[in-house]
Amino acid sequence: MPTSTVRSPASCFAVSLMDIAYKGGMSDRNAETHVRPHRPRPARARETPAAIVAAGVPLAAAVALAAAALSLYADVGNTGVLAAVMILLGLAGLGLVAWGVRRGVRRAVGRTLRPAARLHAELAGIEDADLSRRVPVPSTGDDVERLARRVNALLGRLEGAALQRRAFIADASHELRTPITGLRTRIELALDAPDDGDPVDTLRQSLDDVDRLHHIVDDLLVLARLDSGDRPELEPLDLGALVEEEAGRRTPPVPMTVKAESGVLVAANRPRLGRVLLNLLANAERHAFSMIEVTVHTEPGEAVVEVRDDGPGIPRADRDRVFERFTRLDSARSRADGGSGLGLAIARQIAVAHGGRLYVGDGAYGARLVLRLPLADPR
Repeated sequence: MPTSTVRSPASCFAVSLMDIAYKGGMSDRNAETHVRPHRPRPARARETPAAIVAAGVPLAAAVALAAAALSLYADVGNTGVLAAVMILLGLAGLGLVAWGVRRGVRRAVGRTLRPAARLHAELAGIEDADLSRRVPVPSTGDDVERLARRVNALLGRLEGAALQRRAFIADASHELRTPITGLRTRIELALDAPDDGDPVDTLRQSLDDVDRLHHIVDDLLVLARLDSGDRPELEPLDLGALVEEEAGRRTPPVPMTVKAESGVLVAANRPRLGRVLLNLLANAERHAFSMIEVTVHTEPGEAVVEVRDDGPGIPRADRDRVFERFTRLDSARSRADGGSGLGLAIARQIAVAHGGRLYVGDGAYGARLVLRLPLADPR
């Protein structure tokens, strides 16, 4: 049989395979042009087509060359035999390609998931008692790195909350222990020597300790409600009238003057805002030497309450610290004056919950506490 008649089917088949391989390469390139550049595909999606193209083109070329070799050197004249041999070669090559691609994809997926596995192992080793630990942040520039950074930020917030909770529990325990110890001591002395001392005086001092315990527990309950995110219903309130009402209930040890504008409306919860005013007035009463001044007025968009006293004042360096829980300034506050160290902390937290502010302002003398609340819509 002439060589040309044998070579013709193989040559045509080889050309066809090369054409398919060429079109496949073109199709792959065309597919890549439709990928959005700002959303990179994962490693598995990127490496799988590349592996198929990288192995498919040499496979097609190898099959075509094998067909040409058979036709030239093996003198295979039967087109069916030639096609069968080429099909077997193609299937064997495809099997090898599939095995290689699968192995490559498995390695790529393993490399991609390895940082996530390490992150999972680190999180499993972190306990509630050791929130200071952080997970390693891989430099992969993908979602795993962003997830690790968010996990570390969350661990930081949890650590801060846990430290604050422990400090609060320790301070509260210490505050409660002081009046309980005094009360227990008085009762034990009265029982050991019932004829010594005045029973009425003992009961009066014991009642003072009980009152202090009541105030501390009440403050702790208010803080617990505020920390839980409790948001009571708001209503339009005349702030000037409320200040005059709260001041009228007091029996201060020094003269108190109130100057309040009428018609200063704010959206507030009456019991909560009354608690703010009560704490501000009680603070001024504890520190004033000879006078207390309370004013209510408006400024653009805000209602302003100022409580002044002529006491020792608050140093500028301590103006933020006085609003921390259980804080007392050595120069002006002590446990003997009846303060729990929670009044101003509660007042500021309530003010913030109402969208307002509470701070220590400048003054020529004493302390000047300023409460600012947004004015209510007159409609």
